[in-house]
Amino acid sequence: MDFLNNIELNVRAFFFNAKTDYLPYYKNFTFTVDKTDQETQLKALLPLIQAKNSDFSYPDENLLFRVNNLVVTGEEKLSTIIEELGTELTIDPALSFRADNGLIFNNNNFIRQFRSTFKRHAENKEDLAYYISLYPVQYASETFQYNHDYIGDAVLVTAAKIIEEHPEYEDDILEAINDEFDGIGCCEYENNVFQGEDYSKVIQGLKEKIRRKNSRSLMDKLKSNCLNKIRKPIELESLEERSVALYRGEKNSLSLQEKLAKNIQQHNGKIVEFEMSTKLAGQTIIDSNPTIAFQKAGKMMLEALDNGAEVLVFAKESDAQLFNNIIAEVESEVGREIPLALLSWDQFESMINAVEA
Repeated sequence: MDFLNNIELNVRAFFFNAKTDYLPYYKNFTFTVDKTDQETQLKALLPLIQAKNSDFSYPDENLLFRVNNLVVTGEEKLSTIIEELGTELTIDPALSFRADNGLIFNNNNFIRQFRSTFKRHAENKEDLAYYISLYPVQYASETFQYNHDYIGDAVLVTAAKIIEEHPEYEDDILEAINDEFDGIGCCEYENNVFQGEDYSKVIQGLKEKIRRKNSRSLMDKLKSNCLNKIRKPIELESLEERSVALYRGEKNSLSLQEKLAKNIQQHNGKIVEFEMSTKLAGQTIIDSNPTIAFQKAGKMMLEALDNGAEVLVFAKESDAQLFNNIIAEVESEVGREIPLALLSWDQFESMINAVEA
């Protein structure tokens, strides 16, 4: 991106006032950003939006919001945001379902969650200060979309710190974060903080500590869950003129996306892009919280379907097997049929090669 020239920035901003509005809505704004403006902080955009529309609101302190679904504090340089995310920006509250007025959201439970979880450590100023430093991590969690009462990722990261420093409290801490409905079993961690530290290994370490030694295997649970709900796979004779989406499940595998696009275009088909193609969709919590796993899987597949896909190809063989096994449960959970043909990458390549042979 050439930061020597002026840049046109297109911003889609969230609006909602709990006192006057029934539903949230968005409005679009365009700004010309010169070289000097690009070196300012991201939060400088907010008063510019407000100047164009006085209904736009944001907090005066503890500023936290989302840009293109990544949590930011506003301290980030605008030039860095543009370089990483481009010039099409969508601004949302950190948690939309708790929004009171624009980007102002109800965070009253932040300190309360710390005190209720770490009752024995609630007065420890060092632990509390560490937890407060994780404020963006708490509200960046994907899990809040599926469980509004989830304890939060920052609670889990703080729990790991306390256990490391005070092993004698491990059992108490693990019990506190292992609530059947709202605890760590809900957590499918992804780093949604813009340029934030990744805590995947920290949270995975906690899950390993909690995992019961005698728990049934994942495949046993899948067989049990799906025993009475089996959906026959949708058969495909060819990929000719089909609309195809690729689920990568992570942000790499870009080469597969390019290869798929080339092959589908050669067969007069269409490539379908969808936002959740690089997001986890319940794979890591299918054994600990199948309800949320099915909801996430359903959201991912329905997003591909509603964007026009007829075929969903999985970059990973394990994902193809999993989602084929649970598709009936997923449809039951989301209350909709999902008429997608689900193919592994090997199956996709075999069909392509058969046509070209």
